Amino acid sequence: MCLLVSIVVVGVVGAILNFGIPLIYGKWCRKALKQSAIANRTMVLTFDDGPGNRLTPAILAILSECNVKATFFLIGRNIPEREHIVQRIAAEGHDICSHGFNHLNAWKVWPWQSIRDIKRGWVAIDRVLGTCKGTYPFRPPYGKLNLVTLLYLWSKYVPIIYWTADIGDTWPQEKRKRQIHMEWVKMHEGAVVLAHDFDRTTDRIDDYVLEAIQKCLTIAWESQLKVCTFSELRKTVK
Repeated sequence: MCLLVSIVVVGVVGAILNFGIPLIYGKWCRKALKQSAIANRTMVLTFDDGPGNRLTPAILAILSECNVKATFFLIGRNIPEREHIVQRIAAEGHDICSHGFNHLNAWKVWPWQSIRDIKRGWVAIDRVLGTCKGTYPFRPPYGKLNLVTLLYLWSKYVPIIYWTADIGDTWPQEKRKRQIHMEWVKMHEGAVVLAHDFDRTTDRIDDYVLEAIQKCLTIAWESQLKVCTFSELRKTVK
């Protein structure tokens, strides 16, 4: 009985350390990110899960027309056959960051699997850009990290980037209609905005994303916010 209790206690403590510490760290990061965006009256547009054949070029066209830069978190498996899109993102001066290779949830795989996935994502970006940077700022898929992955990223001095407002393009339609207006309100003082530019099965969501980006830019202009990349915002953090 005592052995069983000990095993349970060890398991609970292990789970708290493995998931709890990264969870607390993530919440702290989001709070600090929000404070930084508001303090600097800045809006950072970020795009996850791309590149996409349809949506990414359409987003780039809007950004170019408005003369603003954004930050793209690429999935390594989506790069093949879209190398020209990644190269265009870089050529137009946007931030290129990583979202892993296979978009693994670090709470649902072994730590070494998530670390390997992060490394593969970095290699995929280096390969298409012809660079040898080795590491890129990382956004955890689903916002989830485990302790080993967190410690690994810390050891490599890799910026771990979250977000403060979500345009809701991956939410169910009912939730998106109900809550998106609250997200618009949050953006008026400054925000790091989350959107997605991967290819969907229909273009209905594409239209929603493009309209939402236009709305974000309108809010930025009306509120006199600077629109910049994450790396530019990061330079302002003391």
